[in-house]
Amino acid sequence: MFFLCIVLLGLCTACIPLVVPLVRRYFPRVELHRASQWLPILAGVLIIVSTQLPTVHVSNQTTTFQQHFVGGVYSACLYFYAKQLFGWRFSNFMDPLVLFAWVSAFGVANKMVEFAFLELHLAHIDTADAYWDLLANTLGGFVSYCFLAGVFYRRKSKQKVQA
Repeated sequence: MFFLCIVLLGLCTACIPLVVPLVRRYFPRVELHRASQWLPILAGVLIIVSTQLPTVHVSNQTTTFQQHFVGGVYSACLYFYAKQLFGWRFSNFMDPLVLFAWVSAFGVANKMVEFAFLELHLAHIDTADAYWDLLANTLGGFVSYCFLAGVFYRRKSKQKVQA
């Protein structure tokens, strides 16, 4: 059941670029900008792949560190997509803080879904590693932020040189 939900989440995430034109149609006052469509597709693929990664035991208290790390990467991909789509501009100081809030919100939402699955007896989830999971989400978010910021910075630099 848990794997099925992850696959569904991944597919829904990958289809976000298909839904964006509907936002424009039904909410014409919302100003949308051009965004890299590969970001939600990558996020959707990564979240599905994360369930198949081998277990990384950072400590004897964690069993899903790698999945939550990839969850942070997932969140960062969606952060960059939303930033582009809505034209958000933040200072170099504010951008990582907003990313932290974004990744934290996704991490807490994930913990709430895990809690619901546990209470509804849909899955057996060890919740003793919640702190490690949130740490992994944050690390994944910031590592991918550094990578993606570099990718988009290089792309902007090339566009300026060509202009």
